[in-house]
Amino acid sequence: MASSSLDTIAQAAHARWGTPASRAAGPADAILDQLPAVVLEPTTVPMLADMLRWANADKVAVVPRGAGTKLTWGRTPPRIGAVLATTRIDGSIDHCAGDLTATVPAGARLEEVNAALAREGQWLPLDPRLADRATIGGIVATNDSGPRRQKHGTPRDLIIGAEMALVDGRTAKAGGRVVKNVAGYDLARLLCGSFGALAIITRATFKLAPRPPASRTIVASAPQARPLADLALALLSSPLTPAAIELQSRPDRLLLRFETTEAAANQQAAAAEALCGAHGVDASMVSGDAEAAVWREHQADLSSADGTLVRVAVLPAQVGDVLGHAERVAAQHALECRVAGRIALGVVYARIGAGEHTRPSPESLRAAIDALRQNAWARGGSAVVVSVDPAIGHVVDPWGDVGDALPLMRALKARFDPNGILNAGHGPGNI
Repeated sequence: MASSSLDTIAQAAHARWGTPASRAAGPADAILDQLPAVVLEPTTVPMLADMLRWANADKVAVVPRGAGTKLTWGRTPPRIGAVLATTRIDGSIDHCAGDLTATVPAGARLEEVNAALAREGQWLPLDPRLADRATIGGIVATNDSGPRRQKHGTPRDLIIGAEMALVDGRTAKAGGRVVKNVAGYDLARLLCGSFGALAIITRATFKLAPRPPASRTIVASAPQARPLADLALALLSSPLTPAAIELQSRPDRLLLRFETTEAAANQQAAAAEALCGAHGVDASMVSGDAEAAVWREHQADLSSADGTLVRVAVLPAQVGDVLGHAERVAAQHALECRVAGRIALGVVYARIGAGEHTRPSPESLRAAIDALRQNAWARGGSAVVVSVDPAIGHVVDPWGDVGDALPLMRALKARFDPNGILNAGHGPGNI
């Protein structure tokens, strides 16, 4: 049924499941200008598995969807037969507070999950962009994280088990509900960052953390980003344990967050402020509503839809040089460049675009992306286009060359999804 018309796909789905589990796609369901034939919204895991079995048998291309906050990441899908949503699947949160673990449904929003875990003074310490809307399944599928990655890691570091639906209609489990789980292949971590191309996650189990009773943030400012990069390296070699070390540009600032007990937060913040002074960097401490506002502004800047966003990953010691290179590239092509991200981890986001009232030329954007990518590759790093200006979306490869890993990726794809129906062509190498 690979050549079936969209109408035929929609009719087959409606005949099999009816409404509301199957409905016609509307403009809001389009993904990068591609309109699916039908939106499938199962209410149970067996129904979801049955939908996958049907799609696989009839070779209907499927795009899994949670809240839809990351659907524009990656390559434009060459075909979409159906969007398969997970947000209506029934499921409760299984919280083992004594073990600091929780199993949660993939369609649950992170904000809702943490509200439930807070009753026992615990939380899942992930803070990706659009965290108030993002679902657990989408966060795991993209391995998305935020500023607190500095202390708590990514979903791949926190996940200890997963339940999934396979394309042949079977369901499977991997890992378990205890932190020390080493038996067999770690399929749960394999699914992290797979972009839904191998299986659809239905539930995930995570190790949790106690909710910190206090938080303090040091805001360090400098005329340029390079001194802040050096300061971040100095913080890494100090005994301080910040929950986040984030760079902001325009204005150039370093945000240092400490989340622990009241006394320890004050002590570490004071020590960090003194370290900033020793490096000739102005710093001040914020807490309460002022602190929350600082972090909301930072996350909003990263979540903005304007311009082209490139994620660059290099060694932390190389970040200062990468920042300088990004500024030179932007100036060379008459573009504006704002940089933010996990500077002490070597992960920064460069948002490039034209001025406030002008539109960049496709040629200048492509040239700037190529320059950033070549510089990262030369350092043994990577540069991935997270979101792109529509003017060049059809000609820019968001992933770039993934090197020797591509044959392994293709082999895994062939084993899990031999007909290539899950997020077809969305990943590296048209996987």
